[in-house]
Amino acid sequence: METVIILVILVLLSAFFSATETAFTSANRIRLKSMAEEEGSRGAGIALKVMDKYDKCLTTILVGNNIVNIATSSLATILCVQLFGDRGPIIATAATTVIVLIFGEITPKTIAKGNAETFCIVIGRIIRLLMIILTPVSAIFLLIQKGASKLFNKGTEVSVTEQELMHIIDEIEDQGVLEEQESDLVRNALEFDETTAEQIMQPRVNVVGVDLYADNSQIMDTFRTEAYTRLPVYEKSLDHIVGVLCYRDFMQKMLEEKDFSITEITSDILYIPSLMRISDVLKKMQKEKEHMAVVVDQYGGTAGIVTLEDILEELVGEIWDENDEVSTPIKFLNKHIFRVSGDVQKIDFNRYFEDYDKRLEIDGDFNTVGGWVFELFGRIPDVNDRVETENLKITVESMKKRRIGMLKFEIKPRETGDD
Repeated sequence: METVIILVILVLLSAFFSATETAFTSANRIRLKSMAEEEGSRGAGIALKVMDKYDKCLTTILVGNNIVNIATSSLATILCVQLFGDRGPIIATAATTVIVLIFGEITPKTIAKGNAETFCIVIGRIIRLLMIILTPVSAIFLLIQKGASKLFNKGTEVSVTEQELMHIIDEIEDQGVLEEQESDLVRNALEFDETTAEQIMQPRVNVVGVDLYADNSQIMDTFRTEAYTRLPVYEKSLDHIVGVLCYRDFMQKMLEEKDFSITEITSDILYIPSLMRISDVLKKMQKEKEHMAVVVDQYGGTAGIVTLEDILEELVGEIWDENDEVSTPIKFLNKHIFRVSGDVQKIDFNRYFEDYDKRLEIDGDFNTVGGWVFELFGRIPDVNDRVETENLKITVESMKKRRIGMLKFEIKPRETGDD
């Protein structure tokens, strides 16, 4: 009877070690840290300290589990030999395999995986004590492990890719550790250093500026019509932008005198290459204390304009002021049909559909949705021309000279078997 009780205790210990291994492997470190700092959980703090020494923790668990399993097998064999004679070893092997597999491995690991953080908090103190007790044994195995790592890994370190970081952010958002706005900010920060001025600029065809020698009444009309607080000032053409005119400075000067030249109040403007990263553009703007920059193409002409607001919106999302009309780049007519302006940036289009339906994201060597559609047609389309992709039917609803105006998208139904 005593032998049976000892066997039951050994199986329970096997279950404990198996569950502990799974719990500390599956536990969410960020959630435990939140519980320790925000909720004041001492158990979570201890669990984090154990996880900080994960190699030693794992070695302790494996040593303990192997000792328990060997003891279980040996004791079961002795008991079965006493009861069944020569057939004892076979019966003992079969019985211990089934019992340990079900009650010492599968069941405890399944339970621990579903309650990993709670389990770590509960048994953190116990496993830390065992780590101290088994330090001499685990130290030997850790030395062997380090030697093997140097032999086979040859000092190479595994780095985390940006895509892996994105998946981690998605996971912690799903787990409720980060709010949607917070995770969006982190994603934008990761993408920020890879984004170029060309990708976020207002293209030349959309740039509104004023001629250096225009009448002040014309300039006033432009400010009122376009509702911009700053306008680029050009001489003869947009390829020769000479500065920036601020609405506030212009109005103040108008109150002082009606007849003046805007050269008196035009401030300098930055020139930047189209492939310059916006993180570098931001630093340059901060250093020069400028709010606007001219994006120059490879031939020295004006490709577009980028503002400080455009750059900040890449981090924090759309910024609205009192003169902006709040709108969204995508306007759904029904569940399967929506309209998009050809001027919408590829980045904005993909961000919109990132959570809605990843099948609709677009890719290619272009900056706008209109540029993508041009690529699909391989020519300048006419109004009502249609083109299809794997997931979309696209109709050109309007053209602005040689530019695509409005597009209508129809989402194709998913094929059977699509995820």
